[in-house]
Amino acid sequence: MNGLIAHVLVALSGLVAAWAITVPLHRFKELRPLTPRDVAAEVGTPDDPGPVIRASYRHARCTGCRRVLGWRDVAPVLSWVRGCPHCGTPLPGTVPLVQVALPAAMVLTVARLDGAWVALPYLWLVVVLAAISIIDLRIWLIPWWMPWVGAGVGLGLLAAASLASGDHRRLLWAAAGGVGAFVLFFVLWIAAPAKLGFGDVRLALLLGMFTAWIHPALPVYGLLFGSVLGLVGGGLALLARRDSRFPFGPALALGALAAVWWNEPILRGLTG
Repeated sequence: MNGLIAHVLVALSGLVAAWAITVPLHRFKELRPLTPRDVAAEVGTPDDPGPVIRASYRHARCTGCRRVLGWRDVAPVLSWVRGCPHCGTPLPGTVPLVQVALPAAMVLTVARLDGAWVALPYLWLVVVLAAISIIDLRIWLIPWWMPWVGAGVGLGLLAAASLASGDHRRLLWAAAGGVGAFVLFFVLWIAAPAKLGFGDVRLALLLGMFTAWIHPALPVYGLLFGSVLGLVGGGLALLARRDSRFPFGPALALGALAAVWWNEPILRGLTG
């Protein structure tokens, strides 16, 4: 019963956290020249640099009446049915997505990881990845500071978890995993800048750090799962609009979380 109560409290905390970040996540807009987006052309050449594309923090507005939305307007469950309280226009699908996915992911994280000191850093990871994924799904951009803040705070939490567990090697594993994943994605970004955004390179550092803290081999599985999900996403995008380009961040995030959640069977397979 205590475990059930703990999971219910985590779910409620996740719902409140998701509600709190819903409006801020939908305030990010794509600041770019007013032309149809062509991801490949954004790379540019030395003689003809691509346009500057970045995330801008503005207002979250209803797509129907342009009303500025507040926290009351995105109340969980009610807002999914009611839509905009002024004109009834349905809210973006990313509103219920974050309000369902974040609590569910937090409960799964607590259920799959033993001990509060271990679960706490990964609950932080879940919140950060939820924010990054929703923004990337909406505008195909990851705010430059978000992976850095996630990694900085996360490193402190992982350090505390290392001290609590008495296994200081894990912090070295985390540092090495983060640097290794960053270098790998940096090389891939240089090789194919039209296929990979630099936001994904920053995100790789965060994911490599958290997966490696559990085991040095786990980042390989996280990146593998993320790549498979990316191939699926690219295939679906190709079928839907004959264009295989899509935001890669959510696939990488979900792949890393899958490696974290199922780390025990993965590591048992490694040791035979």
